[in-house]
Amino acid sequence: MPAKQEGLCLLPQGLAGAEPYQGPPAVLIRQGRVAALGEEALAKGGQRREMPGLWLSPAPLDAHVHLYLGPGPEHAMEAWRRAGVAAVRDLGHKPHHATPRDGGGPPLLRTACVGLGAQGEAAYWLAAPLSGAQAFAQAAREQARRGASVIKLFATGLLDFRHPGEVFYPRALSAEEVGAAVQEAHAAGLPVTVHANGETAVSQALAQGVDGIEHGYFLGPRCLMSMAQKGVWWTPTLAAVQAHLEDPEGRHDQATLEALAEIVRRQAAQIKRGEELGVNLVMGSDAGSYNLPHGDALFREIAAWLEAGVSPEAVFEASTKRAARSMGLAGELGEIAVGARDWLLATPGDPRRDPLLWRRPVWRGF
Repeated sequence: MPAKQEGLCLLPQGLAGAEPYQGPPAVLIRQGRVAALGEEALAKGGQRREMPGLWLSPAPLDAHVHLYLGPGPEHAMEAWRRAGVAAVRDLGHKPHHATPRDGGGPPLLRTACVGLGAQGEAAYWLAAPLSGAQAFAQAAREQARRGASVIKLFATGLLDFRHPGEVFYPRALSAEEVGAAVQEAHAAGLPVTVHANGETAVSQALAQGVDGIEHGYFLGPRCLMSMAQKGVWWTPTLAAVQAHLEDPEGRHDQATLEALAEIVRRQAAQIKRGEELGVNLVMGSDAGSYNLPHGDALFREIAAWLEAGVSPEAVFEASTKRAARSMGLAGELGEIAVGARDWLLATPGDPRRDPLLWRRPVWRGF
């Protein structure tokens, strides 16, 4: 039988992301999927590829990007492919933009279509302006019909960069509006994730049964504990504010830069506290926002978490299995498991100890 039909048996030094598997580090690939592991992989044959000194792991995912921010979706997706990222989730674009479509990858694309937000002064520039529970329910049904993989709500405005702890429009949506969108989305089998900062909006969203919180700046321990108890996904996007602090274009005055440093400090400490409390942390970069280019943005977010003191193991999980599950890609990506796609990376060390090894893999399967 030709080797192509038999498959390719990879023999690295070790496997990361194959838990709870125990056995020799061997992975058999056939027709773009993991066909067997360990002794079974060795027994089933295939062309063998020795990978001495290398660790094999699933490629990371980015659960929060904006493909229209930057040079456009096609260029952005190519940047993600070059970066070795297995999937991205587009979480909002202006209402007049066409919804980016998944071409089958790599990377795979999951999208929220157009986000849903408030009317009037609290309107968000990346969201369709709506008012009232009925309008939110109808919009969620329409997004499901259009093929959204997640419903995105904008429950607050932006951070006030000059005043740490303050948020523009801290309660842009009513509980009834959030609840109506959640009910319709869940009826269609879709999760709901919410752009929300501050305890008021996040507590309201959690009470209405949302599945994820995006950003989530300025939260207290009660909010974090509630997120952990409810199993809600939290994507804290630290690098997006760090990018403003770096400020290569000189947009901010000194007072604003000092305030931004405090905001970064608070969010870094909050992410570490979230890990300690057992919150479902998910890696997402907010790529496309100021000074945060597609592709490299994910590694900047990973570096920011590590600098915050989050354990490398938690960073690894947030970038692989947890990200995949939050994006509806469990079993497809984020782990080395029979049936999963063979979008794997080989690095000269265990990425569970240093996830930044993903930045320059020695070998990639896609």
